[in-house]
Amino acid sequence: MGISLEKLTAHRAKYEAMLQNYRQSWPRFLYRHEPIENALKILSNGSLLSRNFAAKNGLIGLDIAPEEIIQSTDAAHDYARLYFRPRNPTQFHIEGIRKAADYYGGKHAGFTVMFMFDSASVLVRDDTQFSCGNMQSHQTTVHNGDDGFDQLNFDYVYHDSAHQNQEITRQRCAEVLPRSGLKLADTLRFIVVRTDADLATLKYSLSNMGLDHYLPLARKTTGSGLFFNRHTAVDHIDTSPNRVNFKLAGTSSAGKIRTTIQILEQGSRNSVFALTSELDGNKRYYIEHNLIPGIYLVNFTLEGVFAHESQIALS
Repeated sequence: MGISLEKLTAHRAKYEAMLQNYRQSWPRFLYRHEPIENALKILSNGSLLSRNFAAKNGLIGLDIAPEEIIQSTDAAHDYARLYFRPRNPTQFHIEGIRKAADYYGGKHAGFTVMFMFDSASVLVRDDTQFSCGNMQSHQTTVHNGDDGFDQLNFDYVYHDSAHQNQEITRQRCAEVLPRSGLKLADTLRFIVVRTDADLATLKYSLSNMGLDHYLPLARKTTGSGLFFNRHTAVDHIDTSPNRVNFKLAGTSSAGKIRTTIQILEQGSRNSVFALTSELDGNKRYYIEHNLIPGIYLVNFTLEGVFAHESQIALS
């Protein structure tokens, strides 16, 4: 059982007044981060599914959960799991393209997409429950209804500064647990990515898959409230005569960023230009070409991971 609209309204009013800056809008939404490969599968399906249902039906794409954590408990595996907040410890460990040595438990999300769901559309549902922390922790309990909602410590859930308290870490990952098959059309409000180049990729991918109805929801984050931005992505791409200009986001991984760029013919996807190099983040680069003017695809991989694909007009 979910909570009453009155309880949700009071909760949002309290914490929107209490929280400042980038956290102020957190209570209006519920959150789920995914690598772009999985995000596009979810959008194509039109529903958010449980791990058990997705596994049974061969619908899990890139599995970003470390095996030892997944095997610790299956208590949440029948639910479509969301978080009360972004920038939680789970997201910290997997967000952004990094060197393999910096993967958490051998996993990472690379090109990370954030889904933002309307909190009122999910929390008041009859089949929604919620937890006081990370559902993979044996210290976490599941609650429902208004009385259960009052058991959650949202001062810890929304906490977002340095600390040495394991309880804060656990409760920052408090989850919302609707049943599998949460319809996106009823609940999803925004699909958010980190950079201008990420947004171009998302929009190109949606159109290419016939998912144009999601385009109005796609946007780039405008501040620090959703992502940690500790690891690299393609930040920006533009063109000038006989050049493609670009910049990579910085990274906390040591060393330069292994970068492969391809320009492809739009129809055949034949490669007409390719370059691999070790590059720095937060620095502008350009590549020169002598290609016939027209519409092409540009594709980036960073550290061997998909990072960008979109259309460009070359002149």
